[in-house]
Amino acid sequence: MPTPTSVKRAVVAVGVTALLAPASYIAAADAASAKTINLNAVQFSPRSVTIKKGQAVTFKWKSGTHNLRGPGVNVPAKSSGKRVVTFKKTGTFTFICDLHRNMTAKVKVKSK
Repeated sequence: MPTPTSVKRAVVAVGVTALLAPASYIAAADAASAKTINLNAVQFSPRSVTIKKGQAVTFKWKSGTHNLRGPGVNVPAKSSGKRVVTFKKTGTFTFICDLHRNMTAKVKVKSK
C-alpha cells in the first residue's frame, strides 16, 4: 500500500511533467518556424524563404568566403559564422554576396 509520502511525490512528479510539456512544445514549434539560408560555394541555399513579420532568418557561412549585404545588413567577407536578421516589416528583401556576382537570396516577409 502506498504511503502518504510516496503519493505526494507521484503527484508532484506528474504536476512538474505537465508544466514542462507545454514549454517543450512551444520551443519545438519555434524551431520548426525558424529559417536558415546557407552561404555555400557560389550560391545561397535555399535562394528564397518566406517568413512572417517579426520572425528571423539565420544566414550561415558553410563554404567559401562571402560577404552579406542587404537592407540594414553589411557583413564583411568571412568564411565561417552566422548572422541572425529579424524582419520587422513586410515585403521582399534581397541579399547579395558582392564577391560572387550572381549570388542572391530573397526573404519574403508576410504579415502575421
